[in-house]
Amino acid sequence: MPGHSRRVACGIRWPSCVLLIVFSPAISGSPSSVFPDADFSFFPLSNPGIVSIPLSFLAGFIGTILSKEPADAGKQSEMEVRGLTGIGSGLS
Repeated sequence: MPGHSRRVACGIRWPSCVLLIVFSPAISGSPSSVFPDADFSFFPLSNPGIVSIPLSFLAGFIGTILSKEPADAGKQSEMEVRGLTGIGSGLS
């Protein structure tokens, strides 16, 4: 993928905004939630992906920009092959 060689592991390991999902009505507080009898939701949207997915991409971008780790072209090529084919992922 051209232009993505600066993406480093630090940028990918940044938090994925899971807290928004955990504290949404999808998990607790509504009849269709995972825990309908508990109510610890404070995030108002029943579909937290609308906010958490863009925030996750932003966190990954910021992590990549702020990282002091230099880009590794070999590792980038390896991850591209792994992402497109699954070779080397450890799954059978």
